[in-house]
Amino acid sequence: MPKINIREVDPVRYAKVKAEQEQLSAQCSTLMTIARLCPYCGHKMTMLCRGNHNYSKEKCSNCGENVVFPPISFRLVRH
Repeated sequence: MPKINIREVDPVRYAKVKAEQEQLSAQCSTLMTIARLCPYCGHKMTMLCRGNHNYSKEKCSNCGENVVFPPISFRLVRH
């Protein structure tokens, strides 16, 4: 359960951010995506859209372990 209900606290900001997020989600829905899985328990931690991503450190919400992910870059494979 969230600590605050942002819809009630600041509905104007919520509406603005929600519209931006829907636009970004629509853009990402047509791109190639990859899931980052926790190496300890296999839980899906993050979904990445095509592009360059640097190192990231995340805590698994399933097992609680801290995981460092290496950089990832989506490139076309040339045969």
